[in-house]
Amino acid sequence: MTYNILVLDNVDKKALDILTATPDFNITAGAYNREQTLAAIPTADALIIRSATTADAELINAAPNLKIIARAGVGVDNVDLEAATAKGVVVVNTPDGNTISTAEMTIGLMISLARFIPQGHASMQAGKWDRKSFTGVELKGKTLGLVGFGRIGRAVAKRALAFEMTVIAYDPYIPADIAADFGVDLVSLDELYAQADFISLHSLITDETKGMVNAESIAKM
Repeated sequence: MTYNILVLDNVDKKALDILTATPDFNITAGAYNREQTLAAIPTADALIIRSATTADAELINAAPNLKIIARAGVGVDNVDLEAATAKGVVVVNTPDGNTISTAEMTIGLMISLARFIPQGHASMQAGKWDRKSFTGVELKGKTLGLVGFGRIGRAVAKRALAFEMTVIAYDPYIPADIAADFGVDLVSLDELYAQADFISLHSLITDETKGMVNAESIAKM
């Protein structure tokens, strides 16, 4: 039996090569707009997406053969889970797919902020070098506050601790002993805002978290 797999958004060529090499898979891949996607989806048995495509009820209901939606990434915010469940469509993601790269990017951005790297680069590009303006601070001894302590938050904590930072975290769904195993103290959100020198957000966008960083919370930092 041949399965029709529709791959939208930009997926790594190595992944496409693996799929293409599978005899029972008929692969259709492309960066489709909405109209093209709706035209292609009716024959699809599987849908692979990243963040650019929204698999909403209209799209899911237009695919009578659809069995699975695979999100090449962590969150499934762009998939209508209720519509998928109603149609018996399985939704999966790749929770560890970008953990390390995101953690490394987080540390890189902190270093960039602490050492004024963008400003120093701009100064050099302009033919100047006012070194006293770019002294910055060391990460060592500073406190990093993590909002969310899942896979990515823990990966960031591991790397921050290697820089001899103090790491605290807010996550109402993680037991304190789990955080302690990583050398991290769980605190309230207000305590995190008050204590942290750097704050990094690693939580899904939900009704609970949307807009949580606002003028009121910034005033507590």
